[in-house]
Amino acid sequence: MVRILKDRGILQKCLAPTTTADLFKPDAALRLPPSNIDVTGFLSREGRQRQPSSLKASAVSPHGPVISLATGRPSVDTYPFEEMTMAFSTPKLLARPYRPETAANDGGTPPEKMLRTDCRRNDPSANIDLSISLSYGYSLGSEQLIQFLTTHISHYHAPPYSDWEVCLTIGNTSALEITFRNFANPGDCVLVERHTYSGMIEAAKPLGLTLIPIDMDSDGLSPHSLSTILSTWADVYGHRPKPKLLYTIPTGQNPTGTTQPLQRRRDILAIAEEHNLLIIEDDPYYYLQYPSQPPDEPPTYFSSYLSLCPSGRVIRLDSTSKILAPGLRLGWLTAPKAIVATYQAAHDLGIVHPSGPSQLLVYKLLSEALGHGGLEEWLGHLARSYAERAAATHGAMERVLGRGRLAGICRWKETRAGMFVWLEVDCGGHAAVRDKGLDGAGLKEVLAGIEEEIHARALEGGVLCCKGSLFTVNDLHALDADRGRELRTNGGKRENGTSVSKNVFFRLTFATVSEEDMGRGIEMLGAAIEHVFGIE
Repeated sequence: MVRILKDRGILQKCLAPTTTADLFKPDAALRLPPSNIDVTGFLSREGRQRQPSSLKASAVSPHGPVISLATGRPSVDTYPFEEMTMAFSTPKLLARPYRPETAANDGGTPPEKMLRTDCRRNDPSANIDLSISLSYGYSLGSEQLIQFLTTHISHYHAPPYSDWEVCLTIGNTSALEITFRNFANPGDCVLVERHTYSGMIEAAKPLGLTLIPIDMDSDGLSPHSLSTILSTWADVYGHRPKPKLLYTIPTGQNPTGTTQPLQRRRDILAIAEEHNLLIIEDDPYYYLQYPSQPPDEPPTYFSSYLSLCPSGRVIRLDSTSKILAPGLRLGWLTAPKAIVATYQAAHDLGIVHPSGPSQLLVYKLLSEALGHGGLEEWLGHLARSYAERAAATHGAMERVLGRGRLAGICRWKETRAGMFVWLEVDCGGHAAVRDKGLDGAGLKEVLAGIEEEIHARALEGGVLCCKGSLFTVNDLHALDADRGRELRTNGGKRENGTSVSKNVFFRLTFATVSEEDMGRGIEMLGAAIEHVFGIE
């Protein structure tokens, strides 16, 4: 059964209208207390200096329609585009098994099974016409998509405060980079999962940020590790400023595939409240949670950090990249108005606004072709598809890596969301590590060599996987500011009490390969590990 949701509010249907989620929220949401977080205490020097575009502000008239001699916008009559026709597949049609090896030659979706719509220039009957999409837009995004997303967010997340706002982005990586600029100064420390998104690691580096790794377990980020680091900050990190940002991927985590259960999220949120942290909730895999209910029932999801935090200390990042198409370069951000205002200022003089044609495509698909009920069906279909791929992948790994001598070397956890499996290879028994008494930099160098050898051997055999070191934040990044050195190790223990790992890792994804190719790829990877470990 599909839920019936209806958008609220009235669209202005004009060029670049100033808009806000408040115009489209349910009445109950507007009656909630506002967030109480003091945003000014989190702003970076750059964030404090950012101001909205004065030129754009001057173009807003409080006197109704006027003859504008001010706006440097080309006339829509000069645009060489007259019409766009779009055809969308339905969720029921795409429930058929996906076969990458035949998809390019199967003729595509039969025309009679498509949902068709078009968009013309200067069409007064349309909610959004082509002229509007091709012109300069509002920096927070089109009112049409903000209307749809406000309904969506109200239903799926129901932020427990009244003054939340929606901001369209050009994807989570861009939004994350703007977040760092707005809320972290060069030299600041940011708390992150020990294994995390490589794009975040690389975005932080040129900004001069130091990443502090938080240990993980089978449920993701460890509250105990997080609390210990924050409670002992002055003793371990000296005069470095205490972190004010925590970055986490709570669902189908990239690269480990872990999903934080509800109580884990509550525990982490309580620590964030205690130590006054802003949580960056990067959640592109949220809707890829594997279903436990029958296909004809609505999907269920873990509560997001956004939905659990009435104080407003969560910046939630969503994306179309994993649920529609990555080339759209379109996502959305939800946070208190005071936080979203910093992104508006950054957009005004940065990206300006997300692509108008991308916004048009997504609006036509979500609002006019699918609707909220159709989107729910689509998301349920995607989740079931990924669950089937994950099950096939785990089966292949169990057959190849879970038997014989490889069973004592290879470990992994079954994923409950997303598109990744995190393979852990125990190198304690490798000849280069066993009984060598290696520690610190020496051990790290040897493990890097083993990782590279497995990766190269697997590639030579015909399978490519991602080295875990690309996603790993080592204690090398966590320097003692007073003494300028790494955390010391003693008897296989770090100063923070955690064990020094003798493992290497590989990220495997099952998003695009067939079940047959996945089985062959796992066999090739297993053969590479056997070769490197000298297993006959």
